[in-house]
Amino acid sequence: MNALLHNPIADMYGPDFLLFYCSVIAIAFVVCWQLIQDPTKNQPLPLIPAEPDPHEIAYLRSQETGIADVALFDLIVRGYLQVNEQSISQVPNHPDVSQLEPIEREVFDRLSSSSTAKTSLWLATQSIQSYSNAYEEKLQNEQLLYASQWQERNIKVGLIAAMIIFSLGGYKLLIALGKGRYNVGFLIAIGGLSIIFLLWFVSRHTHLSYRGKVYLQQLQATFSRLQQKVKYDIPSVFDYNLLVALFGVEALAGTSYDSYYKAFFPSIFLRTASKLESSYGSSSSMCSSGCRLSDSSSSDSSRSSSSNSGTNSSCSSSSGCSSSCSSSSDSGSSCSSSSCSSSSCGGGGCGGCGGG
Repeated sequence: MNALLHNPIADMYGPDFLLFYCSVIAIAFVVCWQLIQDPTKNQPLPLIPAEPDPHEIAYLRSQETGIADVALFDLIVRGYLQVNEQSISQVPNHPDVSQLEPIEREVFDRLSSSSTAKTSLWLATQSIQSYSNAYEEKLQNEQLLYASQWQERNIKVGLIAAMIIFSLGGYKLLIALGKGRYNVGFLIAIGGLSIIFLLWFVSRHTHLSYRGKVYLQQLQATFSRLQQKVKYDIPSVFDYNLLVALFGVEALAGTSYDSYYKAFFPSIFLRTASKLESSYGSSSSMCSSGCRLSDSSSSDSSRSSSSNSGTNSSCSSSSGCSSSCSSSSDSGSSCSSSSCSSSSCGGGGCGGCGGG
């Protein structure tokens, strides 16, 4: 009992113990960081196929939601589904459903009634759960996904480190309280915050392994030209599906299927349109104001020049919001083009013409 109450740690002076405690916490963090490293970090990447499976790539990028995105869009491109503003529904005279793959048939049947784009995606995601398991297993075998057993190991490592921090801090806290020392707020704060941060650090959930992240980036780089092809060329259904699988619905903005993108992101579309409209209105207002100022300035300038010198000097303003100045004075009245060359709508017009 005496050894428990009197030993180098129990008798350590407060500030010295805090320094020692912080060192222990730092070592615990470094050891945890080393132990929870992704085991795929140094593994070679799989070869990139010439025609990858869009559904597999979609799962790699966004799991079941990614596959649902591809399946929905594939049915739209092939004329089974249609987009009407923000809703998706079956096409009344759609092609023969016997041509559909099982996963596509599941999605098509689930969308028997018209629903919003977000609801349609949710329904499609629910209908493909059983089909996505095969893709998950295949990607898991290639170690492109972060394995659940790795996550469990990380949690165990974090709990051990947290227990060491808690035990050391708690022991010193009890010793301090037993000796009637109550200035332990800093000790409690350091221990509590470090444990919380440590547990958050080791419990972070990631979908892809390091190998999977790099592989997806290489796929996106390899097929990056698809983004231009769907805008300026004639892509195939496969091209469209692979585009959505790799880059998501966002990649359809500005293509012939822009309505599908707008159905999923109406707020972004409306915000962009509002900004453009506001910018156009502001520009038009400035143009009109600038033209009026220019006209007024030109008239005043012309009158001033005429009354003061009697020369044939004039300053004209065109309707196209550009000002020009011409001087044909025999007496050398100058109204240089540089002083009156402002053609900007907000430039203040021909103020320089009055100086003749």
